[in-house]
Amino acid sequence: MIKHRYAHEIDPNGGSAAAVLARMVEPGQRVLELGTGPGTVTRILHSKGCKVTGIEMDPETLATCAPFCERTILANLEDPEWASHLAGEKFDAIICADVLEHLRDPRPLLAQLPAFLAEGGSVLMSLPNASHLTILASLLGGRFPYQQNGLLDNTHLKFYGREDLDALLRECGFLWQRWHTVQVDPAQAELKQYWNALEESDQEFLKARCADGMVYQHVVKAFPASVSGHLSKLQKDLMELEQSHRAEVSRMNEKFETEKLVWIAKQSALVLAQEKEHAALTERFEFEAHRKEIEFKTQLNSLHAIEKNTQKTLDWTADQLIKHKQSVDELFAEIKALKTSTSWRLTEPLRALLRKISG
Repeated sequence: MIKHRYAHEIDPNGGSAAAVLARMVEPGQRVLELGTGPGTVTRILHSKGCKVTGIEMDPETLATCAPFCERTILANLEDPEWASHLAGEKFDAIICADVLEHLRDPRPLLAQLPAFLAEGGSVLMSLPNASHLTILASLLGGRFPYQQNGLLDNTHLKFYGREDLDALLRECGFLWQRWHTVQVDPAQAELKQYWNALEESDQEFLKARCADGMVYQHVVKAFPASVSGHLSKLQKDLMELEQSHRAEVSRMNEKFETEKLVWIAKQSALVLAQEKEHAALTERFEFEAHRKEIEFKTQLNSLHAIEKNTQKTLDWTADQLIKHKQSVDELFAEIKALKTSTSWRLTEPLRALLRKISG
């Protein structure tokens, strides 16, 4: 395989212009690819089962992508006779991947394309954006530096901004239905040195004032501005609107389900926390109640012991009182017996004398 200046590997699911263009083509469609180059887009279309007719002016380059094409045609797109090879043929899609900017005047080519479109067919194209911030930065530095490739590829003959491309399509009888942009940070583009040389304040000013300053490439899907073309455009618009609506409904459903799961998880966590708190409070209450019960029983046992001791004291005191009473009664009985005795009567005069003497 030859080494081609535009040869590079791309991710079919990535964000490059070639990948976006290839995804705009339905599997199995019949495709006319104008300016195949080394076959960057062709390979992806072939992997999707598309039947590709490739047109390229360089025979060696055309040979590299021939294995991925149903048919190849060696022709110069600026020669009006290129179309004679396709007389009466119809295609579901015509691709111009980074081609129009290489032509001295792309209008004759674009004017020929509706004749080769099948019912509902579209033209898919990608072009570099002339108002990318790095080009503006180059101009501010007094430069318009052509490069080996990129935005200022030295084989580019035409330069387009968004409005220029829209005007070109309208002039050539097309209405765009889908407009995609590939964006590249100016600090990452091939002309980044001119951007990095600007003052930060100038960079911020340009970012604010240039609506398409980050746009590196425009990728457009267009239909002929005929009745059938308008109908196809409206049908595609409706289809994309329905797909967008379904995607939005699906996204909202997913969001709802996610939020519902989050809410359920939060509620479950809240209930679990409440249950844990309730269990902790119950445990604390039961512990406190058990402690109070033990304390109460201890106090009650202490009171019972005091009561028991008090009762013993009362019983002992009552017993002592009875004994004292018995002793007093016995004493009174002895005194009474003494006073009634003969000796007491005989000694009465003596006691009287003693009282007299002591008195």
